[in-house]
Amino acid sequence: MYQCICTPLPMEATMSDAPILGPVNHIADLTSASDFEKKHTPHLEVERSGDKMTVTVAVGYDVPHPNQPDHHIAWIELYADGAGIARFDLSPVATDPVVSVVVTVDSGTVLRAVQHCNLHGLWSAEVVV
Repeated sequence: MYQCICTPLPMEATMSDAPILGPVNHIADLTSASDFEKKHTPHLEVERSGDKMTVTVAVGYDVPHPNQPDHHIAWIELYADGAGIARFDLSPVATDPVVSVVVTVDSGTVLRAVQHCNLHGLWSAEVVV
C-alpha cells in the first residue's frame, strides 16, 4: 500500500514532464509493499566517512525496474531538508538507475530521494542521517 503525498519540488529541480506540485508516491511500509511498489521506490544507503557521507540511491533495489526506451527511470533527485542538492538525468538501456554522491550535511538531516518513472510518475523515499 502506498500513500500519495503532495510535495512542492523546486522548479529548477524538475523537468517539464514532472509536475511542480504533484502527487509523489511514498511507500509507508516496504515490508508489505507490492512488487510494483518495490521496483519504483528509491532505496537510500548512507556511508559515513568523517564529516562527509556517500549517499547511494538505487531504484529497483528489491525488484528490478525495466530499463527500456518505453519504460525507464528518467531521473533521480536528492534533497536535504527539502533543498535540492543533486540531480541525475538517466538514459534508458545505457544507464542503470543507481547513483552516488558525496555530501556534507548535519546529523538529523532528512535526505529524500525522488525518482521519475516515465510511465508511473514520481516516487520517493527518505532517511534521517
